[in-house]
Amino acid sequence: MKRYLVGYSADKGGCEALRLGAMLARSAGGSVVAAVILPETWDHPSPAMVDVEYVQFLERHAEKTLAAARAEMPADVPAEFLHRHAESASAGLLALAEEMGVDAIVLGSSRKAPMARFQEGTVATEVLRSARIPVALAPRGYRAPEAKLSRITCAIASSSDSMALAHKAGEIAASFHVPLRLATFIVRDRQMYPSGAGYDVESLVSNKFLTQANAVHDAIRAGWRGADLPDSVFGDGRNWKEAVGALDWKPCELLVIGSSRLGPLMRVFVGSNSGKILRHAPIPRMIVPRITE
Repeated sequence: MKRYLVGYSADKGGCEALRLGAMLARSAGGSVVAAVILPETWDHPSPAMVDVEYVQFLERHAEKTLAAARAEMPADVPAEFLHRHAESASAGLLALAEEMGVDAIVLGSSRKAPMARFQEGTVATEVLRSARIPVALAPRGYRAPEAKLSRITCAIASSSDSMALAHKAGEIAASFHVPLRLATFIVRDRQMYPSGAGYDVESLVSNKFLTQANAVHDAIRAGWRGADLPDSVFGDGRNWKEAVGALDWKPCELLVIGSSRLGPLMRVFVGSNSGKILRHAPIPRMIVPRITE
């Protein structure tokens, strides 16, 4: 049974992460672990008993927060609720994920993000730098429908490195029993070229990129190991927002994004282009650790 570790907090971001975790668990026939991470405390109390009072305060906070999580959790999804002490929320979540052997960590967005978009907060930034398992991210304002996943889209680049990511996304789609589509984004940024070059150069470069992307998609489909071939789509726009918005997105969809090649092997690390897709996609996204062929 798959398990999803939700980093829960007593705010809207925590609720959105819990909703996403519940939807993933429902779709996979799995369960949720909702965790509240508290600051570490000293083993030996001070003579004035200040440390004891602080510990009691933290325990009451944890109980109240977990009670809110229980109330928010859909009744049809198995879940457990717990708290841990750690030097930081990210360190606590990463340690708990390894201890419990969960399949993914689920986090919410910073409140600075526009509605239906995602922006990293402090915890997400640290987790994304160090996680050895996939990290699922809920966009701001996410309200998961009482349903299951209906499709997975995998964002791939026009390079041979995308083959391993596509097959990993295929495994994820198969585990949820949903179809997979491959998506590549073409950004026709006019600021990329000097004014004297003209827009013909812009079109030439973009069209060459599209040709390369088509070849990569064809190669992936030709060597596909799964039962059902993935669909191929291309998002084209003057900027990343337009390119991502050019595709149709379903309410019950998950976007799979690969880690940057600059990051360590088998770790999650969001590169520049992945970060732009991450910020503009209107659906939940899952970042998977970098893998090799």
